[in-house]
Amino acid sequence: MTRPEPIQAARPLEGDEKKLVNQMISSIVRPNIVVEQVVVGSKFMGVVAGGRMGLSSLLGAAPKQEEVKLVEQLVGQPIGTAVDSIRHSSPFSICLGLAALNASNAPDPNGVEASDFPAEDLIAGMGKEKRVGLVGEFPFVEQLIQRVGTLHLFELKSVPNALARDQWEIVLPKLDVLAITATTLLTRQMAWYLSRASQAKIVILGPTTPRSAVLFEFGANYLCGSVVTDIKKVAESIKADFCFRDIKKNGGIIFTRMEK
Repeated sequence: MTRPEPIQAARPLEGDEKKLVNQMISSIVRPNIVVEQVVVGSKFMGVVAGGRMGLSSLLGAAPKQEEVKLVEQLVGQPIGTAVDSIRHSSPFSICLGLAALNASNAPDPNGVEASDFPAEDLIAGMGKEKRVGLVGEFPFVEQLIQRVGTLHLFELKSVPNALARDQWEIVLPKLDVLAITATTLLTRQMAWYLSRASQAKIVILGPTTPRSAVLFEFGANYLCGSVVTDIKKVAESIKADFCFRDIKKNGGIIFTRMEK
């Protein structure tokens, strides 16, 4: 697999990423549920099925005309129809498929304990005096720099402390800890990072993170995501185009953690 490139208009599914996605789809927890609602904002999407909601970031993806019709037609359809959209090359369809996958894997919120141990504390604890990599933009970057040995930012945008792209494949195999935003599943880059840092303790984090044990099989050690506890509140926040911090502040979401 080649080095990750910036987000394109189309992202074909191939290689290790195809294997990862296919295994996640084939192992969804509740394959027989039906889509009840699809909520779309400018920043996030939520799919409600079987009485639970799954989330996905949109990363700026907007639906094509045929995808607007697809969203309308999905209500009442088996969840698998929506989940299969993750195999498409259109950015919006990929997001739709992942939100549906997350709805299928969503646990009963009444039986889930909220994690009182933030993902950044987990990363900092494992990365004390060690080499840590971070993929994705997170608000705790500056604090994390002070809490770990060395922090390498794998970022395509021009941001402070970002590692030069020609150094990525040199540095990744030397990391002790790697934290990866789950949105790399949307940009078809997750498997690339997992394969290049197989020696590291790997944390996948963010609201898009699937509760899928398949990610453990591909090298992840921790899944730090979220569970929707109040569908109505979160749907309102999505429609209001809130960022995730404001969605969380508005209520209806708890942070969770799964460990390999």
